[in-house]
This record gives sequence, C-alpha cells and structure tokens, in this order.
Amino acid sequence: MEVKYINPFMTSVMNTMEMMLGINPERQAPYLKKDKLTKGDITGLIGFAEKNVTGSVALSFTREAALWIYELMTGDAKDKLSREVQDSIGELTNIVAGGAKTALAEDGLSFHISIPSVIVGKDHLISHKLDIPVVAIPFKLNEHTFLMEVSMKVLGKNITQ
Repeated sequence: MEVKYINPFMTSVMNTMEMMLGINPERQAPYLKKDKLTKGDITGLIGFAEKNVTGSVALSFTREAALWIYELMTGDAKDKLSREVQDSIGELTNIVAGGAKTALAEDGLSFHISIPSVIVGKDHLISHKLDIPVVAIPFKLNEHTFLMEVSMKVLGKNITQ
C-alpha cells in the first residue's frame, strides 16, 4: 500500500475535524475492504479525476455520529438524518477531499473533485467506480466511529500496489 497517496486523506480528516469541530479523531488500523457494504447509516461520496489520477473518497457515519457532528457544526440538535444533516455530511466530505487534493497537488498530482453525493440508509452499499481495492480507515470520535474509504488509481497503478 502506497501510504503517500492515503496519508493526505487521513491528514485532511484529522485537520478538518480539529479545525471545524474541535475534536481529534483517533485513527485505527487501515485495511483493504472486501465488499461494498458499509456499516454506516449515512455516507458522503466524492469522485475525483484528471489524466494522471482517478478515484473516490467516502466518509460513512452511524446515525448517532452524524447527528453529533451536525450539532457540533451548527449548534443545532437534530433527531433524524434530515436534509440539513445530509448536507453537512456532504460538505464535510467535500472539505476532506479538498484538503487531500491540495496536499496531493504539492506532490504533482492534480485532479478535479465532483459535487458530493450523500447516501442514506442502514448498511447501504458503496460502489467505487474503479476495479481496484478500496482502503478503509476507521476513526474513533469519543464513543462514535466513522469510516473513510479511498479508492485511487495513479498513472496506471492502484494505491495498493
């Protein structure tokens, strides 16, 4: 696994959570994902592409974690995954992807990112568009957890080679 491509995403998650929410997520051990099932209730998904790089990043949260993050972001408590909560997860995913994009551009990898998609539903499926392995990185936020998935292909090789 080429961590030089994964590290910018992990760093961006850490920085975004700390700066926007005042929390420090604890990164757990990364692993290769074997299926399309996510353990979350809501996922923000962003694709990215350019001539030398293509892929996607997803952030999946439990209902409770998403509601807590929304409250930290806005100061407003919600009890369901409303449109506002969905938008906040999409925006959070967008900020993480943008932070990774900036870091990777410093190493000569430039790409455009798509508008975030948000998927809601218990244990939903996420299909990354590339036929390459997906690296999953779990994070812990106090009693909450979330999962980041990165699927990326650079100049004809995937990030797990």
